[in-house]
Amino acid sequence: MVENARKSIAEGSNGVLIQSPPGSGKSVVIATIAKMATDKKNHVLFIVHRKELVEQIEKTFNRQQVDNQYTTIMTVGRVANRLGKLPYPSIIITDETHHSRAKTYRKIYDHYLNSFRLGFTATPWRMNGKGFTDIYDEMIKGKEVDWLIDNKFLAPFDYYAPTLADLEKLKTSSTGDYTQKSMDDAVSNAIFGDVVEHYKELANGRKAILYAHSVEASKRLAETFKEKGIEAIHADSKTPQKERDEIMDDFRDGKIPVLCNVDLISEGFDVPDCSCVILVRPTASLVLHLQQSMRSMRYQEGKKAIIIDHVANYAKHGLPNTEHKWTIKGRPKKKKRNNDALPIKHCPKCQMVNHSKVKECVGCGYEFKAEQSEKEQIDANLKKIDVVKFKTDYRKIRIKQQYAKKKVEELETLEDFYLFAMSRNYKLGWIKFQYAPLKNADFVTLHSKLKPIKQKYQNIFN
Repeated sequence: MVENARKSIAEGSNGVLIQSPPGSGKSVVIATIAKMATDKKNHVLFIVHRKELVEQIEKTFNRQQVDNQYTTIMTVGRVANRLGKLPYPSIIITDETHHSRAKTYRKIYDHYLNSFRLGFTATPWRMNGKGFTDIYDEMIKGKEVDWLIDNKFLAPFDYYAPTLADLEKLKTSSTGDYTQKSMDDAVSNAIFGDVVEHYKELANGRKAILYAHSVEASKRLAETFKEKGIEAIHADSKTPQKERDEIMDDFRDGKIPVLCNVDLISEGFDVPDCSCVILVRPTASLVLHLQQSMRSMRYQEGKKAIIIDHVANYAKHGLPNTEHKWTIKGRPKKKKRNNDALPIKHCPKCQMVNHSKVKECVGCGYEFKAEQSEKEQIDANLKKIDVVKFKTDYRKIRIKQQYAKKKVEELETLEDFYLFAMSRNYKLGWIKFQYAPLKNADFVTLHSKLKPIKQKYQNIFN
């Protein structure tokens, strides 16, 4: 990633966004680039949106021996208030740059027009669909989560989820995420296991971060843990800074095994021995879901993370290792819907994820009822999600979604025609009569041409 960024600078680019998953070591990459710049006496301006992240990068810069004479490390708000008073930077490094569409960031970029912009994020994605091409010229993509797990940069994980969550009650607000009232309704009436009991069953004694949907719920959950003999504490943005620092230090030191919060502990919070995340906060934001669900996946030798999803966020966003097509280009804004979840449903018998329209589970033949009971069940069991099976079924759903709306005349490549045919359960012979380059070919040639494509998707369409 560093070499690709250097190459982009050398070729005259004005800005590069570097994407790499949560916990994959972006701060070390940032420090490496900062050291290379400051060694040449070029000034680096590092900006981020939260004070805690400033303190974290300062420690990383010191470990990497970055020359602090040539660095300015500040929150975006402080920099915006000091324009003209700070040294003019050669490079502006923005961490968590998915926030950089905000006016404060733009004010800084507009003031330092001659500075090269380098942005880092795990998730170059905005709920409003806006891209980043007016800030960055290109994107450098890091390794996928599976590669990072296989090569010991991220911890492997087990994912547990309820058999059913009451997602129908979730409604989006003007920000695109769910409204507070709808989250109250969904969480209070959702079918999910008792949070504390499932922690004791699945992750007892592990250092855990719990994400609640409201401050009140977070406080109540912390109290429930304590009532059942497990030390837990709540923290939020209104917790006094000194008290908050003490809480974070106690959590890092293991004095408090369970830390309850809403959205406070998401981006950049680094506690490598935290091995459990408990999700009790529904979200429509892919960014928030990945930042929170992967918070327990910092690598440690022998560690296997446990993610307990009481609100079925995985059904909308996938699992931590679900691949996403990141881009700095904008995407069409979807029509606003009360429930923007993926059209999938969870089999209560074998836990396979199915398309919402099927009447019987693909995995075990379970017959889905026309209506599911919405009674609150505090004793519902959480089941372990089969990651391989989920990835395969999730990709199949996404492919079918993609090709369901296409017309034959919109298909271009042979792979397009194959996926279109498979998504609609057409026989492969249909392709020969529709794909112009093969209309005059025999069926042996057709199957020969299709062979590598079929192998590519053999785990999905078999």
